[in-house]
Amino acid sequence: MLRHVAADAFCGPARQEAGREGRRAGRSDRKPHGPAARPTYGWQSRARIAALMLSAMCVLGSTADVRSLPARACPASPAPVIDIDLPRYYDDAAGSRVEPGKLKAHREAAEPLTVFLNELTAMADKATVARDGKLAACPLKWIATWAEGNALLGTMHSAQADQQRKWDLTGIALAYLKLKVHATPETRAVVAAWLIRVTDAALKYFEEPGRKRNNHWYWMGLAAAATGLAANSDMHWQIGRRIMQDAASDVRSDGTLPKELAREGRALHYHAFALMALVPLAEIGRQRGEDWYALEDGALHRLVGTTLTGLRNPAIFDQLAAHPQERPVKPSFGWLPLYTMMHKDRVGNPAITMPKKHRWLGGDITLLPRALAGLPRA
Repeated sequence: MLRHVAADAFCGPARQEAGREGRRAGRSDRKPHGPAARPTYGWQSRARIAALMLSAMCVLGSTADVRSLPARACPASPAPVIDIDLPRYYDDAAGSRVEPGKLKAHREAAEPLTVFLNELTAMADKATVARDGKLAACPLKWIATWAEGNALLGTMHSAQADQQRKWDLTGIALAYLKLKVHATPETRAVVAAWLIRVTDAALKYFEEPGRKRNNHWYWMGLAAAATGLAANSDMHWQIGRRIMQDAASDVRSDGTLPKELAREGRALHYHAFALMALVPLAEIGRQRGEDWYALEDGALHRLVGTTLTGLRNPAIFDQLAAHPQERPVKPSFGWLPLYTMMHKDRVGNPAITMPKKHRWLGGDITLLPRALAGLPRA
């Protein structure tokens, strides 16, 4: 279950009408989920989100970027999500066996976040490819709406909720890096302050005793570094840098991550998932003139090489993890296309198909180097 700000907090009658349209569009689609059989909110399905976006057109008054846009140029942002309550979807302590019913409940509960990020990153990519400030105005408005609505700053009701906040924060921050060049000083100030608050809240999770600093920690590093660039915060940049060093130190001489090998049948999957965060993080380091691939005698290159070998022949990880790997193995998203762009000589023909887009990567991750190269410093 997710808590949102009041529907009229930013757009008044326009968003109230959008909410009515969304409820009318899908009133019959309410489903119970979770142990308390809580109903999902009427607009949470994709049909309702579509109704919301099509019927509500409004402008965020405090965001100067979009005041001059025609009333129907930009659909209203979904209401900011404040609290997150998500169930864990594994049925074993190692996190190696997904329970289908729990996964279904998780996806239903997270749907408003998923839809928001999918729409946001698609708009950010379109603006980046076109190098068009007018196209950037709408996703900037959406981010500012969530910033002013204190999104992701409420109660995280479970460890899974904390992880979700970190991933979604990463996607928003990376999308914003593509858009920042088009943002006004007013919007930059609003978004920067919010990203810092959410990043600091996400970091507190790892301060508690017993928290595993595995791939989740690496994702926290990507979120912190992206926030550092987005908000011109050297403190958060340095946090991302330290976490990259932690990750490099975790990689063994054989290119494996011990904490991910402990995931038993999903060890290879989680090596790839770690790279989904670490390769973009290394590219952010490159933006500051630092070679994070070289840390610990090329640890990240070793990790890439071992993971690629495993993806081509999962039986290798059957032995490394001492457990048969889940098949088919999911190679994750984005990291290989981005790595290939920068290190084609090391990859050759990987013979692995991998999507270059994911919401937690801010959309198309291969657009990140272009966005970073043109990033304003203020």
